Amino acid sequence: MSAAAPQYYQQPPQPLTSGMPDPVTISKQRDSYGKMLEEQMRQGIMQLDAQLKHQKEYLLAQADQQKKQFSMQVELETKQQEMALQQQYQEQKMSLQQQGAQQKAALEQQAMQLTMEFSQKKAEEEMQKQQYEMEKQQQEMQLRMQSEMAKLQAAGGSLVTGLQVPSLVPPTMGGATATAVPTGQTYRYGPNGELVPTS
Repeated sequence: MSAAAPQYYQQPPQPLTSGMPDPVTISKQRDSYGKMLEEQMRQGIMQLDAQLKHQKEYLLAQADQQKKQFSMQVELETKQQEMALQQQYQEQKMSLQQQGAQQKAALEQQAMQLTMEFSQKKAEEEMQKQQYEMEKQQQEMQLRMQSEMAKLQAAGGSLVTGLQVPSLVPPTMGGATATAVPTGQTYRYGPNGELVPTS
C-alpha cells in the first residue's frame, strides 16, 4: 500500500490592520483633541478678558489723575483708547476662534481618512480570509480524492466504465475549469495510479 501524500496548507494571511487605530480609538482621539482645542480657546479668551480688564483699569486710573486739569479732554481720549482696545480684543478673539475652527476641521478630516483606510484594509483582510478558506477546502477535497484513488488502486485496479473522472487540479483564479476525462470510454488503473484507456 502506497504512503499517504503529505498534507500542505497555506499559511493564513497576516492581518492588514495590525497597528492601525480602529474607528473607536479614532473617535476617542478626535473627541479628546477636540476638547483640548476648546479648552485652549476658552483659556485664550479668558486671558484676553483679563488683559482687557487690566488695561481698562490702568487707563481709568491714569484718567482719574488727569481729570482735575483737563477733564473733558481726558475723558474723550479715554473713550477713544477704550474703543481701540475693544477692537483689538475683538480681532484677537476672532483670530483665535478661526484657528480653533481650522484645527477642528483638520482633525475631523484626519479622523475620517483614518476610518476609511481602516474600512478598506478590513475589507481586503476579509477577502483574503475567504480566499484562504476556499483554497484550503479545495486542497482538502483533492487529498481525499487522492486517498480514495489510492485505496481503489490497492484493491486491484477496478475497471471504470463510462465514468467522467474530474481533474484533481482546483479551478484557477481566472475562472478556467478543470479538464474532465471524456465519457463513453472504458479505463483501468495503471501501475502508477493513472487512468489508462482499455483497448
